[in-house]
Amino acid sequence: MIDIDRGREELPDVPCFISVITLYEFIRGKVDPPRAKVLLEDLCRIVPLDNEVLEEASSIWRKLREAGRLVDDRDLLIGTTAIVKDLPLWTKNEKHFSRLREFGLLFWNI
Repeated sequence: MIDIDRGREELPDVPCFISVITLYEFIRGKVDPPRAKVLLEDLCRIVPLDNEVLEEASSIWRKLREAGRLVDDRDLLIGTTAIVKDLPLWTKNEKHFSRLREFGLLFWNI
């Protein structure tokens, strides 16, 4: 979303979904967060954190903790949203999400 905002990338010509966590990360650094939120909501469908996502994220977190391989909570919630909703994740930072592959996270490369 940062590269799209800066004009370095364009949204693909397919329906776009983003986690509410991504929405939060995007608007928190904007001068006018309410306006940025509305603009992003016009471009993408916002996927909320529901019980299914939270329960799966908790399960994945416990498994990662046991293995000593925790990931940032925001990345865990974004990745788990993609897993639960069966959506590929479009990111330029696969490193942050790579530990979630074993749980079914798929990456979308354009």
